[in-house]
Amino acid sequence: MTKFIITTESGSDISQQLIDRYGIHVIPMHVTMGSETFDDGSFDVEEVYRFYNESGTLPKTSGSTPQDNSVAFEQIFANYPEAQIIHIAYSAVTTVSYNSCHIAAQDFENVHLVDSKNVSGGLTAVVVATAKFIENYPNCTAEEIIAFVEDVRERTRFVFLPQSLLYLKAGGRVSNAAYLGASLLKLHPTIILENGYLVAAKKYRGSFDRCLKNTIKDFIKNYTIDPETIIIGGTAGLSEEYKQLAESTLQSYGFENPDWFTAGAVISSHGGPGAFGIIGIEKKQML
Repeated sequence: MTKFIITTESGSDISQQLIDRYGIHVIPMHVTMGSETFDDGSFDVEEVYRFYNESGTLPKTSGSTPQDNSVAFEQIFANYPEAQIIHIAYSAVTTVSYNSCHIAAQDFENVHLVDSKNVSGGLTAVVVATAKFIENYPNCTAEEIIAFVEDVRERTRFVFLPQSLLYLKAGGRVSNAAYLGASLLKLHPTIILENGYLVAAKKYRGSFDRCLKNTIKDFIKNYTIDPETIIIGGTAGLSEEYKQLAESTLQSYGFENPDWFTAGAVISSHGGPGAFGIIGIEKKQML
């Protein structure tokens, strides 16, 4: 029976519990603050906000390098020479990570690369679903695993609700006029993933708690989500009150005990403090 090992980037924000449970290997992405560059996950995310508050400049995020991937692959094959690696990559259209892995993989046999078309908790959802698939089908082939990822990524839904557009404005993703208009009208636009791209979606109006509840309501209404795949969470600064509100709102729709994710420095550099996210995988339609 072939041993498959899943690798992914730190921008998946996958928890240590899931890393340990499924034997996932995480390859670092990077964050630059001023003249210093750090591995994503090696520092407190609050440092992102501190740097912006003090400098007025957003940290710069970058994907993993070919060397990052080569080091990870060498370590895995040193411990498991007969293993095959399934690398589930951060959305290829948003970062160089996918290409870096492709370059590194040319020096190895048995490295299989697939674009998740997802980021942060959405990538975690794809990774975990794939790990479960491998457990459930121990005699599966690499080709069958890749086909599974390519299917499940198209059914993975991720809606992100920033508490403020300040960081998106600072990063040039929304205009100053749009930022001012949203602030004056108490608008909270959501961000979704479409074919790997982060794009603006529905705008909600009112207090953040009202917008959070409506985001969850529409998520449940618009998608036929498998309850076992629901993940909620957000960036540092999302209050316990909002976390409890999200969980109780989901419970009111019959979704009990969702998994949680905590956004790392990569997505936090764009979404800002206190943002909320909800992820789930739609049920496969039966023909």
